[in-house]
Amino acid sequence: MKLKFKLSPLKRAIVSAIALGFTILGPQSHADTGTSNMSVSATVEHSCSINISPMTFGVYDGVVANASAALKATATVTSSCTSGAATLITMNAGNSAGSGSDDTPVRRMTSGRGDYLVYQVYSDVSQETVWGNTASTGVALTGTGLPQSHIVYGSIPSAQMVPEGDYSDQIVVTITY
Repeated sequence: MKLKFKLSPLKRAIVSAIALGFTILGPQSHADTGTSNMSVSATVEHSCSINISPMTFGVYDGVVANASAALKATATVTSSCTSGAATLITMNAGNSAGSGSDDTPVRRMTSGRGDYLVYQVYSDVSQETVWGNTASTGVALTGTGLPQSHIVYGSIPSAQMVPEGDYSDQIVVTITY
């Protein structure tokens, strides 16, 4: 005896969906895994940048206003160095320096006509420490990764009798790290 199955289209669709489901969800294969380590590295080198504001004294009057009082001014040296970087900020004697040493340079501004106006820059507010061009007269600091500001204190001594004119100088500021 032969059996004949007669399936309605709805039953055929259900049987097909079940068969498809078993095919998809049937025996799962499991993939093996392996692991390894990836090394990651970088080198951080010491780095610094430096910015300097100008030192502007204004009008010097050696006869009246500055006959007995020095004319004072300030500038700012801002350095940014890698965290932990040991640095030294030094200043040369300037373009018109007089005779002296790097430890205590004789700094002079010139009018360009052979006339000089003596001045000095200091690393401390009491103006006792000349900011010079050596390890002992420079300003040492340790970088923090953030900008650090240092005030430069300037002074033109009193009672200098120099001809009228515009006086200037250029100091090279160096950061060594």
